Amino acid sequence: MKKITLMMFALATSFAVSAQEMVLTQTSGAITDAGVACGDSGAGTTGDNYYMRSYNLAEGGVTGNVSLTGIEFYVGSATGTTGLEVMIFDEVAFPTGFDVTNLPTPLATGEITVDSGMIGTLVRAEFDTPAAANQDSNIVAVIFEADGQTTAFYLGTAETETYTSYLASVACSLNSPTPVADIGFPDSKHVIDLVIDDALSVGENLADKVAIYPSPATDVLNVKLPSNVVVESSSLVSILGKTTGVTLSNGVMNVSGIAPGVYFLNLVTNMGTYTQKVIKQ
Repeated sequence: MKKITLMMFALATSFAVSAQEMVLTQTSGAITDAGVACGDSGAGTTGDNYYMRSYNLAEGGVTGNVSLTGIEFYVGSATGTTGLEVMIFDEVAFPTGFDVTNLPTPLATGEITVDSGMIGTLVRAEFDTPAAANQDSNIVAVIFEADGQTTAFYLGTAETETYTSYLASVACSLNSPTPVADIGFPDSKHVIDLVIDDALSVGENLADKVAIYPSPATDVLNVKLPSNVVVESSSLVSILGKTTGVTLSNGVMNVSGIAPGVYFLNLVTNMGTYTQKVIKQ
């Protein structure tokens, strides 16, 4: 991971984080309910269904570090309530080696329940925790319908697609992602979009996303970061290089017990290393 050290010798200030959202899609045109799914019609239950698309982020126009926040999909048909799980993986070789009976660890997951009231709409399922990625990532977006549900659900299908739709299902002996056209449904083009927050689209912009206040500080120092920035370690060091023992907890550093003076706040995050001068009065 690239480490970025940014020395800021101005007083701490507070400012808002301005994030831009982008949605990557591989489909266009009219959308219908002519989807495909594995099921056991005799038992009246669904099979397990893994609906998939693969997104090369560089081809989608991504540069630098981004945060993946969720998946959008079109509800083509739903006879009742259906529980779905959304997940993403970073798999450069996809679909080669991808086996739904032995899934790799996902970058992020989330859950959503769809019902008949959502038919004909594009819905968004957000991940429990956003995932970091960059232009080198190849993101596999998956919507998973668990086996044994008693309601029928079908994804909406688009008129055209620029890349292949995939389906996998253990119940239907499709353990590996298979192009939907190869199983006899060439007109089923999954509407599965990838939602991206480019709040950290360039690693060097980390300094623009951190808010540290008040300045000067008396009792507490507040540290605000975007949700996709994970703090791995923190410290507050005197101007002579002596560690104070004060660390970040739930976005707050308690500085009431240290002497007035100038200090350096150091943060090591998943997006780089950040250092800022702060004043305790």
